[in-house]
Parts: sequence; C-alpha cells; structure tokens
Amino acid sequence: MLELKACGEYQLGSELGGVDLHKVLAVYNFSFWYDGRSSWVILNLQEPAVALVSTDGYARFYGVSCSEDFVSELKRVLGISEDLSSFFKLGAGDPLLGEFLKEFRGWRLRSSPLWWSLIIGVCQQNASFRQGWRMLQNIVKLLGKAVRAGGREVLLPPRPEEVLVSAGRLREASVGYRAGTIVNIAKAFTQGELSEEPLKELNSREIEENLVSIKGVGKYTARLALALTYRKYDLPPVDRWLRAIIAEVYGVEEKKAEGFWSARWGEWAGLAAIAVTVALDAVPLRKALERVRRGILKPVLEDIPTPYSMWRFARL
Repeated sequence: MLELKACGEYQLGSELGGVDLHKVLAVYNFSFWYDGRSSWVILNLQEPAVALVSTDGYARFYGVSCSEDFVSELKRVLGISEDLSSFFKLGAGDPLLGEFLKEFRGWRLRSSPLWWSLIIGVCQQNASFRQGWRMLQNIVKLLGKAVRAGGREVLLPPRPEEVLVSAGRLREASVGYRAGTIVNIAKAFTQGELSEEPLKELNSREIEENLVSIKGVGKYTARLALALTYRKYDLPPVDRWLRAIIAEVYGVEEKKAEGFWSARWGEWAGLAAIAVTVALDAVPLRKALERVRRGILKPVLEDIPTPYSMWRFARL
C-alpha cells in the first residue's frame, strides 16, 4: 500500500469567515471520508495528495510529494474563497429555496476532479439519489485505491486508467448500462481527448460541447460537472425531478421550467439546482411534491441516507 508523506499542517481560522465546515463536508459525502468531525479531502487524484480537515478548520496534508500549493488547493476544493453573497441575496424569500439558504448560509459546494464529476453525473442518469450514490460507493470500494496517510488507510476513487484495467468489475458495482459510458469517459482521459486544465479557460457552453462529445455523456452530466469541477453555475443541470418541482412551486409549465429557472437564478442557476436536492433530501418526486405543498423546504431526514446525512451510513 502506498504510504503518503506528511506534508505539514494549516489552521484555516479566520479565513473561514462564515463558512460552516460541517455543512461543507457533510453534503454528498461518504462515511469512509467523513465521520462528523473530520474528513479526508482529495487534493490530487493522479499523484495522490489528501488533506484531513476537521470541522474547526485544522488541516493536515499528505502526498506522494509535498507542495506549497496544498493550502490554496484545499481552499479551492472547499469553496472557502468563493463569494456567494449575491446568490444568498437573490434567494432571500424565494418560495422554494429561501428557507434553506437562510439556514445553510455557511454551506459551500465541494469541488471534485473533472473525471470524478463526470462519473457522479453518469451514475445519476435514470436513477434515484440513493441508487446513484450507491453506484458511486460501489465504484470506490471495488475499483478504488487505498493509500496510507498519518497511519490511517484512505480510500481514493479510481483513476481513469485504473477503471480501464478493471472495467469488467463495473458490472459488480451495479452500474448497468452506464458501464459503457464510464469506459468511454476513462478512454477520453487516458487517450488525451479530454483534460481538466485546458477546459477551464473556456466558457460554459464550450466546456459543455466538449463533454457531450463523449458517447453517453448528456447535457445533465456535463452541467453537473461544470458546477462540481469549475464552479460554473450558469448552465443548470435540470432533470425531470427538478422540472416538476419548479412547475409546482412557481406555476410554470414543465416544458418552460428550465428557461424559467435560468432566468430566475442567472449565474447561480446550477448551484441553486443542486441546493434543491439538499433542501428536499433528494426524496422521490411524489414525496418531494408533498413536501413542497406542506412547506418542508430544508433537510429533515437523518434516519435514511440523504445528501446531507449520507455520511452517517456505511451502506447506502
């Protein structure tokens, strides 16, 4: 097992401002990375580097080699320097997200590598929240790579080349037809057709065009990757679940829901779309519509896996 070097410590302290690290680390996180007090945060997947971050802002860094960029990379991944003031101002009093944004003002979306963001999106295709994240959990456990950091074992998501070597095991991860798309994405990275760094210089539409050129990657997956990797939120990932909720809350036709959402949230439309899944515990559509009608518009479920509580469960 690869042993990562200890690369120093850092206290985020006053740099956190109003950021609530529990909310940052808890949302869409697995039990093997977050335990309610501290979380493993991946800084580099290709040349493994991680940080162990506590909810009070204390971080320890580990890597194959040490870099002075680890602190800035951690801040980027956690979204600490991202100014969301206009997003929260825009959402104040909103009939769907107003209550959630008031309570979750300290929340920031964690970033992930483009490769992994695309896999997250693929696993959400035609799947419930729980089904999709169970697939991801299976992929990490079956194909991921364990390293040691600070005397502890850390499980990393598989890299594209590792997926190609063990592609046959994707079926064991219960990903179904999505296996083909995952392999296509892995090939695009390993063959140099797709790379995270060059794309960041492009605008959202141009990035989307590059991503959907991969067979099996659709608009929803590409737009989710825009948010998760590049913090570009102007093109929202809107699926049938969200369209129906938008129609119910704002009284618009479902076929006009995406256009309404983009106009309502502007540059924050993608982040707002992800926020809805957290606010409504990503429950199935029928239950989500019931919650909307009853005004239950912030996370309340802890006894089953939800975007905000999934870290509590060893098995989704």
